[in-house]
Amino acid sequence: MQKGKYISLGILFLILIHFRGNAQKNVDNQQLLWVRYNLKLKINNAYQIRQEFEERTYRFPWRQHQMLSKTHLERSLGNGWIAGVGLTYSEQSLPNNPNISDTYNVAEIRPQAEIYNKQILTNSLNLEHRYWAEFRFFEQPDGSFEFSNTRMRYKLELQYNPVKKATVKVFDEILINVGSSITNNVFDQNRYGGSIQYLPSEDFGFELGYINWFQQRPSGVDFYNRNIVRLTFHHNINLKKNKSHV
Repeated sequence: MQKGKYISLGILFLILIHFRGNAQKNVDNQQLLWVRYNLKLKINNAYQIRQEFEERTYRFPWRQHQMLSKTHLERSLGNGWIAGVGLTYSEQSLPNNPNISDTYNVAEIRPQAEIYNKQILTNSLNLEHRYWAEFRFFEQPDGSFEFSNTRMRYKLELQYNPVKKATVKVFDEILINVGSSITNNVFDQNRYGGSIQYLPSEDFGFELGYINWFQQRPSGVDFYNRNIVRLTFHHNINLKKNKSHV
């Protein structure tokens, strides 16, 4: 397990050196606000449904950037491992320029599969690895959806609990495009950031964080550098617990 952890860290470090080292031209800086509702519906000790709704907007000037809905079915595999399958529906407001008010929406459907592992380092410190594959289908002018490419994601997150109800998180995630339609932007994007999560009860809480989203565009020489403030509302429902109270 330790060997696998260090291999993952090394791969992430090398990719980031390559990605940031080649990201030197035509950077478009943008400011965004993301508001997310994150529901975890625990069915039993093995299965859980995770549902997310997120509204993403530009801040200066203010207009919609993207709307997402994600549904995942997760299964615990034991020893800190969890696997999941799901579907994301997205509508993005284009063009990606907040100064243009004449916009149009393009929908996307993403079937996806993920597996992640939580390593308990100490009583208050955890390390999470998440591996994720997305299969991207974009809406066409006739209303149908056409497959575009596969996107592979790896996220490394460190979680620290200074007190029982609070968690401090820092993370880094790399996204890689795979497919015949991908030419110059194989290394799609890098996201890093941190947040503070507070759960006053086991059923509800909130999280405030910052994300830097650095994305290479299809040209290979144009980039987005997005500074994002994200507010998340967490809602946990334990069906097994509720049934025991009936």
